[in-house]
Amino acid sequence: MEDVDACPLSGIRYAVNATLHDNEASFAFDEKCKEQGIPVIHAVNLGKAAFLAVEKPKGYPFSEVVKKGTDDFRCSLGKYISQYGMFWQMPVPWIDEAIRHYSNESFPQLGIGAYIAAGYCANILANLAEGKDVKYFPKFYLSPLLEEI
Repeated sequence: MEDVDACPLSGIRYAVNATLHDNEASFAFDEKCKEQGIPVIHAVNLGKAAFLAVEKPKGYPFSEVVKKGTDDFRCSLGKYISQYGMFWQMPVPWIDEAIRHYSNESFPQLGIGAYIAAGYCANILANLAEGKDVKYFPKFYLSPLLEEI
């Protein structure tokens, strides 16, 4: 929390939160950005996939992914992705399996997910800087290395 309090945000237009969202400091950073009117890109490495969400300062809070008193962040995020896909009739079966399989351990091939997340993050930042449209949370970007057709 001391790092969040000490983090100067003057002159910052966009922020990236790539933490594990496993403590209150992560969400405190988001709140500090919101107070300053700074959009936050949330980049989450899912092993052979990446999830990214852009949170508007006055938009739907990304913290809603993690319900109080429930699973860890990745499980909550997996459930969110799965429910979102089912609602829009675009199921994401691999995420359900991945969350079941890796809920108590780390996802494999984290280097792949890091590259995917970094590429999407750079693209989102460029689009924001150029004033182009981006998906704002609760919409999101989800990119697996290989996707079933």
